[in-house]
Amino acid sequence: MKLIIQIALGILLAFSVMGLGFMAFTAYLEHEAKLQVQEALMEIKAKQAIQLRNIQLSKQEKIEQRKQEIIAAQNKKQQFITQTENQKFKNEAWLKIYRPRPDCETYINDEHMVECVEYRSEQRRKFEAAYRKLNN
Repeated sequence: MKLIIQIALGILLAFSVMGLGFMAFTAYLEHEAKLQVQEALMEIKAKQAIQLRNIQLSKQEKIEQRKQEIIAAQNKKQQFITQTENQKFKNEAWLKIYRPRPDCETYINDEHMVECVEYRSEQRRKFEAAYRKLNN
């Protein structure tokens, strides 16, 4: 009977050791699974942080680009205004300076008209050259 008890105790001990081993193995697998889940969560959080940063940068870039477009439009508008004012001033100066030939107030014939137009064009070219010289 002693042998039966020893065998029973041996079997019980073997089952206990196997049970403890299984519990330890299960605990190890659980621990590894938790570590993998934590790593996956950290990767997800890192990706989300990167995406959020990219979105913020994208918004900032769009805002900066829009600012640049507005500044460029304002500069273009101001340049147009300045050019228009300069052209107006130049035309006023031309009108103050230019005096048509007295005989060109009324055209006698086509040849006379051509002479008068050529005279005016020549005077305008001289004026333009002098104006450029003074403003450069």
